[in-house]
Parts: sequence; structure tokens; C-alpha cells
Amino acid sequence: MNKKLITYLLILLPIIGFYVFVFHNAFNIGWNDDWHGIEGFLASWMQQETFSEKIALLFSQMCEHRILYVRLSTLLCYNLFGEVNYKILMLMGVSYLLILPFVFYRVLREINLKLAYLIPIIFIIFNTQPIENIFWAITSLQPNTVIIFGLWGFSLLLFYKQKWAFYLANLLFFVAMFTNGNGMFSFVAAIPLVLYARTRSEKLQFLGIVLFSFILYFFDFKKPGIRPDVKINFTQYPHIIVGDIFAFFGSPIDSTVQFYSTNLKFAVAITAGVLMLGWVLYLLFSFIYFWYLTNYKGLTAEKTSNLYQTILKYPKFNLYLLSALIFVGLSGAAFAASRASQGLEQAFASRYKTVSLILFVVVYLSFYNVVQTKNWKKYLQVSIIITILFSAFSYYESWDDVENRRKFFGTTILNWKNNGRYYYYAFDNSRNPDDHAPINTYQRLPIPPYNYAGFVPGIMKYVNDILWISRVHFKNYTPPAEIDDLNQSLYKNQIAANAGEQVKIKEEKNLFHITINNVFIPANRRYDGYYAVFSNNTNRLAFHLETVANKFTTFLSTQRYYNNRIDMIVAKPDLPIGSFNMQIGKLENGQFKVLKEEVIEIK
Repeated sequence: MNKKLITYLLILLPIIGFYVFVFHNAFNIGWNDDWHGIEGFLASWMQQETFSEKIALLFSQMCEHRILYVRLSTLLCYNLFGEVNYKILMLMGVSYLLILPFVFYRVLREINLKLAYLIPIIFIIFNTQPIENIFWAITSLQPNTVIIFGLWGFSLLLFYKQKWAFYLANLLFFVAMFTNGNGMFSFVAAIPLVLYARTRSEKLQFLGIVLFSFILYFFDFKKPGIRPDVKINFTQYPHIIVGDIFAFFGSPIDSTVQFYSTNLKFAVAITAGVLMLGWVLYLLFSFIYFWYLTNYKGLTAEKTSNLYQTILKYPKFNLYLLSALIFVGLSGAAFAASRASQGLEQAFASRYKTVSLILFVVVYLSFYNVVQTKNWKKYLQVSIIITILFSAFSYYESWDDVENRRKFFGTTILNWKNNGRYYYYAFDNSRNPDDHAPINTYQRLPIPPYNYAGFVPGIMKYVNDILWISRVHFKNYTPPAEIDDLNQSLYKNQIAANAGEQVKIKEEKNLFHITINNVFIPANRRYDGYYAVFSNNTNRLAFHLETVANKFTTFLSTQRYYNNRIDMIVAKPDLPIGSFNMQIGKLENGQFKVLKEEVIEIK
């Protein structure tokens, strides 16, 4: 086969496969911050009467962030399609990944590499591990796009001398900063590029833009009450901060998919993070060392290392890698410093993995400084094999996560539709009377409070107001039709089943502990699986009983890709007070087969 055709196929197929995967699995359902960050914003926007009120709302604080770009995307979606369509918003977010192949191809041209050398980068970037990007609209439009805008801006500053490139780059940095807090690091990471590539006038303008952006961002800034104190993290959890940084960057090398061992998972990720960060920092400090010797100690360039001479030979190529490293490095450090008290598991949150994956790209590119030119082709071939395997591993890891998330989000929105309210379980004692009160009156919403996340006591009343106003009064959201099909299957197509599963229910003070043995869930069947259904004369709620799946060790022991045991908890505060008929059963081919049934009382 023609080599050029193979190159095009290896570039296009992973991109096409990625977007087919996203389009097939994303659906029009919001989640968590989407309620207040998107629908709450839109409901408030419609009620602001003056232009100044609307501008203040656009720039208003949400937790520790200002999410201007998310809000502009929401307005664009609503005005184009007449509703908040979460699937469209998620597709908008991941569509910006298409910018990065052009950016990195321009970087490769600095060392005279052809299009084929872009292939490993394509397999790294168009990766399914940041799975929350296709189930959580705000995540797709917030931490995902920030990294893309920053990397794009670096390219404009370094490789294009025109004035428009300078101003567009600064606009991208500004938007990145006002989309997610770590976007401010794009200005910091751009400093070496501005000093090297821009004129004296542009350097002064850059300084002015940075000062303006930071003053605007921190004007009237309030520390969110829902976040841990960073000072406490440094004094009490410094060891976790260090572990978090390395685990954060090594998290895409996740052993959970094969062996469910928390210690092994952390060890593998931290080791991978240490190796990658250690490698790029070695390159950086090696350069600084020889730069100091040649500039201040009289050492001639001929007596320095080949690495130093190569970096000098390709200054723009390596300056770009330096800015990308600073950007993702500061982003990872900020994450670790802010989340240390919440434990190492936070480092594996898929919504942040776009940042981690960019470090993989930096590592891949950095090896062109040490691999001899005559061996570049061999290095490319090895890199293609490794990244294809990594991409296949990522799809394998994401397979089960996708199915379980769809079931979870499907039942979440189904419960809202059936009950006219949104249930949110935060703490053992979080049962505020307002939280479960049905909303049936219209009221004006203020500009959302800056720390209005689901953890704040009493906030669910506010979220319920948002849901009622935006969906009932403004009629701007239409849940997907498959939710109605799920409702029909769970509550109307019920039959008694004499299956081989054994169901045990243990009632505790604040929860029901459900175990089911000898279960079987077919692969890739959208909603088939096990559910707990609670119903009475006024309420109907369903909870998907998620099972750990898709592990090689499970397959060896059971000859199935899914575990044969479910061990799940349903929290009592997720249910309103009253008497319920509880049914544990299996949804299969559009029928809910009831395995166990009993009456329970929620007090």
C-alpha cells in the first residue's frame, strides 16, 4: 500500500473513531455543575433586565473559577437550537481537539519532520480516557478547552510574526483564564515565548494585558466555602501533594482496568508520573547547566553535550515544549495543592486527563533531542506501535465506564422527570426539608451565588428552582426519548423472574446494602442490567446497581468480562420520607424482571 495513503489513514482513522465513539455515547442529559453552571446561568440571564447586569453575570464567579466561555457557549447553543442541548455542548467541547493536530504539525515542521511524525500525537490526543468530556458538558467546555486554547496561543506567539497572531494569542489566554482557573498559567507559560519572539512594543503590551486580566479576575474574588484551605493542604498533607502531582500525570497508565488494587493503581501512576516529569526536567536542567557554563564560565559550545547543542539548533521547537511543560506542570501542581486533602483518588478524575495527555505529547516530542537523526524513523515506528496499543487500552478501559455512566445518568434524569425534583445525597445528615420539596411556583432567580455547588447545605432548593424554571417555565430542555423507554421498561413492563441470582438486602441506619450473586450482564447493552426500584402512590425512583467490570482477572476467574457479584449501597437520604415498595431486579430486552420485592419505611 502507498506510504502516503497509510499515513493519511493512520491520522484520520483514530480521529473518526473517536468522534463516532463520542457521538454514539454522549446524550442530552446534564449532570452536577451543569444544572447551575449552564441551566442556572441561562435562567438567570433571561431575568437580568439591563446590559450591565448581563455582563456582570457573564463574568460572575462560579466556585473558584470564572466560566465566561462556558456561558457564551450556552447562549450560542440556546440561540441556535432553542434549547440547552447537552450533547451539542459536549460535541462543541471535544471538537476543539481538532485544533491540536495543526498546532503540533507546525511544531514538527521546526525540525523538518513530515506528516507521518504526527501519528503518535493523534493517537494520544484523540483518547477516550477523559470520559467525563462526553457525559458532563461543563467539563467538556471548561478544563478541556483551556488547555487547547493555551497550546494554540503558544503556537501563534512563536511561529507567526504578524500583529494579528499576537492579539489572537492574548485573546485565547484571556478566554482560557476566564474559563477555568488554571487558564491564568497560560500567560505565565507564554513569557519565554514573548521574550524570545515578540517586539519590544508587544512585550510592553503583553505586560499590560496580563495586569488587566489578573486584576479583572481577582476583583471582588471570594474564596469558595466548598473548597479545602490550600494552606492546610501544605501544612497537613504535603506528602499527598507530591504524590498527587506524579499520580495526576501518570493517571492515564491506569492498572484498575486489569487489577482492582488501589495500592497497585497508585504505585503504577506515580511511577509513570515520576519517569515522565523526571525526563523532561532532566532535559531542562541539563540545558540550564550548560547555558550557565557557556555564558558565565567560558566553556565553548563544542565542549558541551550533544543534547545542549541539539536544543540550541532547534530553539523554537524546544521553547514551545518548554511553554507546554510550564502550562501543564503548573496546572497539575495547582490541582495537587487544591485537592490534596481529598486523597490520591482525585488524581484519577477523568475530566483532568486532557492535561496529563499533553505531557505524554511533550515527552514524545522531547526525544527528538536525544535520538540521532538517522534513527528518527525507527523511533517513529516504535512510537506508533506504543500509542496504538495505548489507544486500544483506553477504549478497553472506557467501554464499561460508558455503559455504567449512561445507566446512572439515565436513572438520575428519570427520577427528576417522575418526581418533579432532583435528589442529591451529600452527607449522612444532609436532609434539609427544602431539599425534597416539590417545586411548583415560579420565582425570580438572582445572579447565582459564587459557591453554589451541590455540597453547600440547603443548596438543593436552589437547584430545584433552576430545574423547574428552566425546564417548565422556559421550556428549554428536552430529555432524550430513550429516557421514556427506560421508564416504560422499569415501571410498566414488569414480570416476576425465577432466575439463578441470589439477592440479599441488609438494612442499616442510613442505607440499604444490596448484594446479588451469580449475576450476568451482557456487554454493550445500553440499559440492560440490575436496578433497585422504589415506588408508592406519589413517588417513583430507580437506582442503577453498578458492577465492577471489564477486568482481565475477572475474565480469567469467571470466563466473563463482568463480575458475577454486585455489592451496592442505596442511601436512605436519596429517598423521600414514606412507605415504599422496593423491587430488586434485572432489566433485559425491555422487561424488568423482579428478583426480590419487599415493603420498606423511610423515616
